Amino acid sequence: MAKEQINIAAVQAAVADTDGADWEAGENHLTALTAKQRRIRLGVPVPDDSHRAALERRAAGVRAAGPQTLDAGPAADAGAAASFDLRNVSGQSYVSGIRDQGSCGSCVSFGSVAVMEGTARYARRMPALAVDLSEAHLFYGHGGTVGVTCLTGWLPLPALTFCTTKGITYETEFPYTPGNSGGGSAPSGWESHRARATGTADLTNKIAAIKQHLVDVGPVTGCFIVYTDFYSYSAGVYKHVTGAEEGGHCVAIVGYDDAKRAWIIKNSWGTGWGMGGFGYIGYGECLIDTWSNIGVTGVRLRTWTAAKKVLGGYGSGYDRSGWVYVQDNGWLHVGGTTSTAHVAMFADLLTAKGKGAFVNAYEDEGLITQAYAY
Repeated sequence: MAKEQINIAAVQAAVADTDGADWEAGENHLTALTAKQRRIRLGVPVPDDSHRAALERRAAGVRAAGPQTLDAGPAADAGAAASFDLRNVSGQSYVSGIRDQGSCGSCVSFGSVAVMEGTARYARRMPALAVDLSEAHLFYGHGGTVGVTCLTGWLPLPALTFCTTKGITYETEFPYTPGNSGGGSAPSGWESHRARATGTADLTNKIAAIKQHLVDVGPVTGCFIVYTDFYSYSAGVYKHVTGAEEGGHCVAIVGYDDAKRAWIIKNSWGTGWGMGGFGYIGYGECLIDTWSNIGVTGVRLRTWTAAKKVLGGYGSGYDRSGWVYVQDNGWLHVGGTTSTAHVAMFADLLTAKGKGAFVNAYEDEGLITQAYAY
């Protein structure tokens, strides 16, 4: 096994000897693994030769483009910021925590779920929104119905299409284990506790559009070719400098920095890789922005809010016009099967607000259908 460990000194030397390379390599839990153990963590099928050649040409164009050419398009016309980071928007982070996919090629599920969670929080501007979704349900459940396994890998578009047509449940309902070693499955009635995307947005090879989606909507997937040196990345802007091609991988893009000419990525290899699980990868590097960049247009939830306070209310003379602002969840429309039921629920929620009482409300895609005050 020692012979298969990555030679960090050799990677560091290659970085130092490569023009335009400015990143740091270091030991981590991946660099000590065998090549086979590392590769199982890659789960995006590499495109065939003809498709690959076209993608490489696009990527070369991105790397060679000057700032004006690179940023041409709607985002540039709209005056997109020179940098943006969903981990720090006016001091607030809308990015969910770093996870570890372990020894399974399930990276597409983790990248796609990160897109769902980040979009759900950012669309509402609610950084503390409780939305911990099940990578296991997406990968082993939905993916399993079309033959997806730890060895086959997957692609973001079909994964996020399942998130749109079916939705996915929460982590508490179907916890993730590598290879589904726990033998789990989504429980009966999971549809009452789920997140569903309103649609997908294919932003592949549209640099300005990717940036604008990040600023306006939320994270985007990024698929790229992994070379051996990538496992040892610890800081800086990654650029391939040495090592063999290992396979395809998927991450979530959560920001960008034009000064660095780089995307900010959220990986799924635990906090021991990169900068606490995050990293920078250069524009056009290893097909990161020319292969498969998929976002979602929005996320709707079915879930209980748990103990929260009502912080605001709005109503008008129109029928069923009551809205309440729920702590960490934002504005939700008050439901009710009849106008009388709507008024009664709205009144109860406003009473809870006046008393500073906690409520537990059931949200059905933006509509409160049940609520308990205590």
